[in-house]
Amino acid sequence: MVRGALPAAGVFACACLLPLRTALAEQFWTAQALLADQFKSSQSVSYVKVRVEPAVRGQLEARLGRPLPKSEYTVFVARSGERIDGYALFDEQLGQHEPISFATFFDPAGQITRVEVVAYREPFGDGIRAERFRKQFLGRTVRSRFRAGDDIDTISGATISSRSACVAVERAAALVDAWLRRQAQAVVAQNQSRAAATSRAQ
Repeated sequence: MVRGALPAAGVFACACLLPLRTALAEQFWTAQALLADQFKSSQSVSYVKVRVEPAVRGQLEARLGRPLPKSEYTVFVARSGERIDGYALFDEQLGQHEPISFATFFDPAGQITRVEVVAYREPFGDGIRAERFRKQFLGRTVRSRFRAGDDIDTISGATISSRSACVAVERAAALVDAWLRRQAQAVVAQNQSRAAATSRAQ
């Protein structure tokens, strides 16, 4: 796991962590602009490059019903002092022919607060950028269902892109949840270790 920290004004530097293929792409957001817009009141944004270990990968793939396309993801963490303001994960999912770039934002508990299409590379189907589509994801968590056409209404003329959005957002929710649970387990283990050390010292 690799960690990095960016000062409030330095949030713009994070763009270098997210290379974006721009050939034939319509880019609606840069990473730095989107992070700054979402976390405008936060004091800092840090990032953690999270490697998905084999055991965790198996659990996630079983939950999602599809393979994870990457073995490492970057989770952005917004903070104000000691308080966590939220998280963000940028990812891509194949549309009809080309990958679509998404950003999914979460509150400290892992609840989705925002979904954006960062870049779109297909000639048709960018109706998924509409707020009426994206807002369907708000408030959902890893425990929610994300089936296009059932749990999430698809956009006419953008059925494949709608499905791609559901896949990307569900995967982001699962990845952030797995990372948060791992962080919580680490804190518990650390506290137990400290308690044991204190007991031995007495």
